[in-house]
Amino acid sequence: MKRFVMFATILFMSVLSGGCSIASTPKWDRPVTYGVRVAVPRHYDAWVKRLRFEATGERAWWWPVGITSCCWKSRGTGGGELEPMPDYIHVTWYSLAEQQSYTRLIHIPDPDALRERMEQPAPVHKWGKLHNLPRYDLVLGLAPGGTVVLWIMNWGETAIEVGRYKAVKIDTHPEYYEKRTQRYLSDNGSYLKQHGLQLDRW
Repeated sequence: MKRFVMFATILFMSVLSGGCSIASTPKWDRPVTYGVRVAVPRHYDAWVKRLRFEATGERAWWWPVGITSCCWKSRGTGGGELEPMPDYIHVTWYSLAEQQSYTRLIHIPDPDALRERMEQPAPVHKWGKLHNLPRYDLVLGLAPGGTVVLWIMNWGETAIEVGRYKAVKIDTHPEYYEKRTQRYLSDNGSYLKQHGLQLDRW
């Protein structure tokens, strides 16, 4: 019994001091590159036509995305590096499920505060280990009805919502997307007939 108590005491003190792997996870010791990606709900593919950024007085740039098909509240696809952190993001996309285009200009009032939030480490299992990683991805979620959600994350399980917006409908030319829409409906038409657009889910 005495040995058990002694072992428990040593283990407890190690946990408090951070000397035990149970209490701590390896720190991320590599340079951090912050990026942007795009996600959509499964079965609600989008064709991102424009994704532009502006850091007022410093730089304006854009990243190609194209078709994205997955996944809501995950790291998504496409995008590129965020440097510097922008104060404006402009996204325009075509919703294949609705055959409708949307656009939204997003204002980030305090880019430095957003970067500080992204720099705060969050534990995540990657490469067979537990790591404390910054939330280095800014993810734009695009949903039917024009919903736009901003998350910061290093993986889906660490996602924090930092903004929610409503895009506006713009003139659409479905004929531009006819072939892609046909392929999309071939893969997802049955799902849409059964579940619809589920606008209240996003």
